[in-house]
Amino acid sequence: MKTWIVVVLLALAAAVVWKETRPGGAVPRTLDGKLRNTLPESSPLHAQQQEFIDRFNADPQLRERFVGTFTSKGLYAEMNRALARGAQSLDGPSLVKVTRAMSALIPRLPEHSCAKLIRRRDDFDRALGADIEAALERLPPVHHRNLWDYYLRALKAEVSNAPIRPLDRAARDRALAELGESFQGRYAERLAGVLRNPARASDEDACWAIGSLTHGATLLSPESADAMSRLIWSGEE
Repeated sequence: MKTWIVVVLLALAAAVVWKETRPGGAVPRTLDGKLRNTLPESSPLHAQQQEFIDRFNADPQLRERFVGTFTSKGLYAEMNRALARGAQSLDGPSLVKVTRAMSALIPRLPEHSCAKLIRRRDDFDRALGADIEAALERLPPVHHRNLWDYYLRALKAEVSNAPIRPLDRAARDRALAELGESFQGRYAERLAGVLRNPARASDEDACWAIGSLTHGATLLSPESADAMSRLIWSGEE
């Protein structure tokens, strides 16, 4: 299960702040000390990215701390810390919402790209970045909004030094046990095979594993869904 925690964190990070794959890609750009929207108005993502940008630009602390990092590589360098900071401070329902968003995103990826999420890969894989952006465009607006809202609130938690919630290891262990119980017999064997060697697993099996685990995390009891989402997004072991 430890291996899964690591790969899901990377998958979620890729979904929340996807890579800039071409000139005019999805990453907001800096203009006069503020962010500007690089997406065309015809994009299904334009309005919600603009909402994120407007909220970001309205906060002087955020602009001062993060605006210089809004390039594809700069954002990637900041991502893991921001995601973890949000998991340490934000409320459980917000964390479960973004796990649900990721669960909705994964089935919208081509199988080959979906399988990459559980394997070692180039952080700036242009083909994967393009597939993630296309999948995001097909997400129901509520999921896309929850992804951006989580990322913004995570950034705010860092700059405002929001209180950190104590790690509840007992709740974490119960969540892991509850998730594990949902994989029995041949499903448990199939999952174990993928996690033992993701590189040798078929694209079908690898994609099934990442999708089943992420979706399974959203079906747990409320306490366990909270704990599992916090674990996924924080990257704790």
